[in-house]
Amino acid sequence: MNNRKIIITEEAEKDIINIEEYIAKDKKQAAKDFVQKLKKTFLSLALYPGLGKKHPEFSGDDKILFLPVMVNYLIVYTIINNEIHIIRVLAKYQNICAIL
Repeated sequence: MNNRKIIITEEAEKDIINIEEYIAKDKKQAAKDFVQKLKKTFLSLALYPGLGKKHPEFSGDDKILFLPVMVNYLIVYTIINNEIHIIRVLAKYQNICAIL
């Protein structure tokens, strides 16, 4: 099995920090759990890049994949040269079409 490299964009890093800080306002442990779950999901993507689903109606690009994590968040990623590029990590309540 091919373990692909994960590349997290600066925007995705900011998304993760913002979400973590938002969750931590009320529940510090839940914020830590969120980050741990993301890391595990990124590792799963490295092994199984096809876990996400295409939604070109959100992004206008059929190469962008969306993977739910926990209940309220989406990992937005693409595969370039056998590498997983994490484009964004978004809350489902956000206007995904406008962001992408």
